[in-house]
Amino acid sequence: MAAKRKLAEEVVVEGGELDTSNHAHIIPLGAGSEVGRSCIILKYQDKTVMFDCGIHPAFKGMDSLPLLDDIDIATVDVALITHFHLDHCAAVPYLLRKTRFKGRIFMTHPTKAIYYSLLRDLAKGAKHSSEEALFNEEDLDASMEQIEVVDFYQTIEVSGMQITPYRAGHVLGAAMFMVEVAGLRCLYTGDYSRLPDRHLPGADTPPVTPHIVIVESTYGTSRHLPRQQREQLLIDNIRTTLNRGGRVLMPIVALGRAQELLLLLDEYWEAHKSELGGIPIYQASSMMSKALGVYQTYVESLNEDIKKVFHDRNPFKFRHVQTLKNPAHFIADYSGPCVIMATPSGLQSGASRDFFEAWCEDARNTCIICDFAVQGTLAKEILGGPSSITTREGRRVPLRIAVHNISFSAHADFDQTSGFLDTVKPPHVVLVHGEYGEMRKLAKALKDGAKAAGLAREVYTPVLQQTVAIEHQPDRSVRLQGRLGEKTLQPGGVVRGVLVRQAGGFGQQLLHPDDLPRYTKLLKGRVTQRQAISVDVPFSVIRLALEVMFEGVEGAGTVSVTSVPGAAGKGKEVLAVMVGDTVEVRYIPADDTTGMVAHVVLEWEGGRHGDMVADAVIAVVLQAVGEPVGASNAESAMNRARAAGDETAAAAAELQLIAALLRSQYGPAVVDEAGGSISLSVDGVSVLVDYRAGKVICGEVGLRARIEKSLDRLATAIRPVAIDRPQG
Repeated sequence: MAAKRKLAEEVVVEGGELDTSNHAHIIPLGAGSEVGRSCIILKYQDKTVMFDCGIHPAFKGMDSLPLLDDIDIATVDVALITHFHLDHCAAVPYLLRKTRFKGRIFMTHPTKAIYYSLLRDLAKGAKHSSEEALFNEEDLDASMEQIEVVDFYQTIEVSGMQITPYRAGHVLGAAMFMVEVAGLRCLYTGDYSRLPDRHLPGADTPPVTPHIVIVESTYGTSRHLPRQQREQLLIDNIRTTLNRGGRVLMPIVALGRAQELLLLLDEYWEAHKSELGGIPIYQASSMMSKALGVYQTYVESLNEDIKKVFHDRNPFKFRHVQTLKNPAHFIADYSGPCVIMATPSGLQSGASRDFFEAWCEDARNTCIICDFAVQGTLAKEILGGPSSITTREGRRVPLRIAVHNISFSAHADFDQTSGFLDTVKPPHVVLVHGEYGEMRKLAKALKDGAKAAGLAREVYTPVLQQTVAIEHQPDRSVRLQGRLGEKTLQPGGVVRGVLVRQAGGFGQQLLHPDDLPRYTKLLKGRVTQRQAISVDVPFSVIRLALEVMFEGVEGAGTVSVTSVPGAAGKGKEVLAVMVGDTVEVRYIPADDTTGMVAHVVLEWEGGRHGDMVADAVIAVVLQAVGEPVGASNAESAMNRARAAGDETAAAAAELQLIAALLRSQYGPAVVDEAGGSISLSVDGVSVLVDYRAGKVICGEVGLRARIEKSLDRLATAIRPVAIDRPQG
């Protein structure tokens, strides 16, 4: 039998009222009508997700950061970083160390590995720069401790949200993230490419339909040339330049397109080494060299073609590519033809800028822009065809170098984006990571395409800080199965059970734990917890402390030493009590033959209630361990006297033991052995305990009752406990 209930109407959810908001809010703190500093916020119900946290390559210092002050960072539940490019991840150390961010943060394994190498170089460079540093190496190291890793297709739950990464195909480890909150599914693509290349597979198509897709719009309505055509165009331009004695500069991002192009050139040089073998190919980035080890480590993330090559040789051990360690000396000393890849891709700084300024006045040379040129960078400026440029020293120099734009950028073009959206069919599309004009052209084309195909589709093009509000009715229903479904529920009533979500089945089921095997593949299990604590006081002291703190402390009956961990086969006495029906406390005396010290073993069934009681019992035991040694000495004397049959000495020792135990609970105690009594002073009130007569003389009724109860418990605590010794 099953019943479907509306949570908001018939089932009270413990822990607070449900949020009745039915709008998802998407806010670009970066990458809103711009390319750079990607940082997108999704808010729905009481959950907040941050997608990416990068810097803008055209800006410096604090100006390069996302607009993090626009929201309360402390409310962000989780940050999801799609890949290691600086415009998507380089503000992470700042976020984690210099803001009020308190959430969790996730990356894939390759992203985290390369993130550290890239940002470590960035932090080292900041030491020797006059520019404002966003973070240092200590901040980066601390961020690594906070970052958690996630595998492709692994669904994780964070604060009630389900998060699943899919392959994005952009660079090694790049992920698209599907986030589900209260039935709302939002897919954030980050940078993605649906076309496989020489080393990476294309982006995945998620198996479920998202309600919202937040998608990059870098290339707007532009279309990439087919891969073979692009590669041939690149080779033709390189050969033309080399034949006229010129040099080729390819400003490139250190990871991603660099490896793709190095694979292409190395393969071409190998096939034409009789003609080109004497012309060097250089890569002028230490990061490119470091990346090769990462690519070898995560070979399973590469495509099938490159995996097959790995069977014969490591394709990333290039045969015709050399690492250039000192660009300044090379510029000064070398004048022959060559091909050089250098970072950064925007020519705004670094080795690529040094080469460009040194070679830009020579018409024999060529600069090939292979990646997307961000607005505000020199790479974008020279694509406009200026006759001169301004150097970093402020000189105006003529621009005679040939400039070509042959895009190998692993960003989706119009055909990829429109095809992807037509396949997953989201009713809402939010465009980010694109320049203002291109985003609006793409939005119009996507709307027209959806209309022609009869698809319901709204397309949004937010600028920085502009909130997109999308209405979505949250899924608040749950199916009550089995014995819970048979219950008659009253409005406002409470039902308790295990909430289960099954892939491919009904969204949510609430089950009695005993019904799990019937309706799911889950089994009810039991976890037994044990904790051992060494002690140097008699068990009577510990038992008294437990009885003072807890009601229902009872002897557990006879306990076989063979059933107690740590005592089997030793023939030692084992005393045991139960605290309620939750925690068993066993006392195992010292064993001089083995050197084992006296200790207590707590055992309980793991769970919220059991763990809470066990924590309290452990605290009481630890406090009892610190009690005066007088109790231990008195108990030993009492036991020796009883063993010798000396009842007089045993009675005197028992009186001393009772006094020590009362002293530990109530304060100063004086023993009158002749009179068989104990005098106490409790907060200035005098109390006389006539132990032989079993009377307590005290002017305060309440205090007298407390001490009488303590004496009853003490009599039980020091009474001998029956022991089962091992048989045979």
